[in-house]
Amino acid sequence: MQPQPTVVDRIRRTRALQLATAFVALITFLTPSPARAASIFIDPGHGGRYPGAVYAGVEEQWINLLIALETRTELIVRGHRVNMSRTGDYTIENGDRPTWHWDEAAQTYYLYADGKTGVYSYTPDGSAVAYDDLQARCDSANLWGADVFVSIHNNAGGSSATGTETFYNSWETDTDRILSQRLATYVQQGVVASAGTYSRRVDDVGYYVIRWANMPAALVEVAFLSNPNDRAKLLSASFRRRAAVGIADGIERYLASDPHKPREQRIEGPDRYATAAAAARSAWPDGADTVIVASGEQWPDALAAAPLSQHLDAPVLLAPADRIGPAAAEAITALGPETIVLLGGAQALSSAVATEAAAAASIETTMVARIAGINRYETAALIAREIGPGSGQVIFVNGETYPDAVSASAYAAATASPILLVQRSTLPTQTAAFLDDNAGDLTDAYAIGGPAVISEPLLNSALRTRVRTEWLYGADRYATNLKVVKRFWPSGDVRPFVATGSDFPDALVAGSIAGRTDEPIVLCGAKYLPGFTREWIMHDTARIRSFTMMGGPQALSYLLEWELAKARRVLPPR
Repeated sequence: MQPQPTVVDRIRRTRALQLATAFVALITFLTPSPARAASIFIDPGHGGRYPGAVYAGVEEQWINLLIALETRTELIVRGHRVNMSRTGDYTIENGDRPTWHWDEAAQTYYLYADGKTGVYSYTPDGSAVAYDDLQARCDSANLWGADVFVSIHNNAGGSSATGTETFYNSWETDTDRILSQRLATYVQQGVVASAGTYSRRVDDVGYYVIRWANMPAALVEVAFLSNPNDRAKLLSASFRRRAAVGIADGIERYLASDPHKPREQRIEGPDRYATAAAAARSAWPDGADTVIVASGEQWPDALAAAPLSQHLDAPVLLAPADRIGPAAAEAITALGPETIVLLGGAQALSSAVATEAAAAASIETTMVARIAGINRYETAALIAREIGPGSGQVIFVNGETYPDAVSASAYAAATASPILLVQRSTLPTQTAAFLDDNAGDLTDAYAIGGPAVISEPLLNSALRTRVRTEWLYGADRYATNLKVVKRFWPSGDVRPFVATGSDFPDALVAGSIAGRTDEPIVLCGAKYLPGFTREWIMHDTARIRSFTMMGGPQALSYLLEWELAKARRVLPPR
């Protein structure tokens, strides 16, 4: 006699059928979404080592997954992009990763790897949580750049408890108070209407995943596994389908409300050239005697432009290689410069750029100068000679990439300190010559980027221990950026300029205007707020007066502004 399948066996077979159905639905019924298409992250709670509630042989993690897979199918059919924290029965994170820890003495959270894994407790109430596994879910959603985060669970309690409840984060941030609450409310209403469940409540409870997902987030408890009637419903494919449709309906209703409206000051144009022009006219409203023009197609010659901008009191405009372009031309006419400086040789900016720039300014082409070396390293050294060693400081960055130079650019501009480009183990001849010629005037050197990008022997050889040298670097471009911000802006009110860490034009221009008012540049992704940057914002909320976003919503999304808002205030845990 064949053994009867267990409840878990039946659920697994149902899951296989649901996956097959999802594939057919995706191929057959893909249609445009009535709401704004979005990137939606679905988190099936628990999994692997953490099965969640278990009643009558039914594991919560399986029910969560089946509803999540149905939700994914429904959202894809409606035209959305969907990512999931897991698609099977497995533990997401078995190792140790940086997680958020409450410090009772400091009354704030810190992000660090603590050497622990699995389920343990550090919370004031003694609750045990699988922090690494939960943080992995948040990290996946944050890095992916999700617009919405929804975690799917099923409840446990007494046998009479029934119905649906949905939660949002308990902190009084605008993001949670306005957007996460709206999302949770709509998801709750969607499930109740579609699945016919009893509506228990929508409440502010600070569960880990909805707290540390950067974006607006909600956690829905569809029904109670501990209630036999609810459990029977959860074992029904048609009920799970209705619940999934309800979750999708709630998400779409949220998206249809156009939630991610801009909230910070923004300097932008329809492209990089127009953004640079807008920045120039914003920071130099009364015009400028000199204008700097750099390539908008290549970044090397512009790496050292920010301190030159401060030295010449000149905005930085961007142009294509073969023409000045309408945005830069209009800005030049409005600024009314008497001189124009081109950065880079004729391959970067042709003679046509010089001619058209002079015409826009109504000046002779003889008033257009060019600072150009045979390569990026010599151009930076020539810019350094133009600036001179007056500040006593010099900044070293690797010339093979741009993010570290962007991080340093605002401080370099504010102090008129030259930015010198080096290769990891090679000191260019012109750079060495500048250091030798100004040896007596230099007191401090800053190396932006670790030994992996600038070798210590190189700097020791270049400086010959004549000046104090300080290294500023982190694990990636965002961590290095934060090291720079913390070092040069340790106290006092700040109004950071936010620039993308994944493309150069807006970020390089930001240095000239941020330095003009001695403000830092904070690097983020288009929809990604790095964890340690969020920690800094959290701790320094009181002195961060505002943000200025550099570039349009394709470079830095409006959602990112709400992510910044979610980081701004943190209350003690309940």
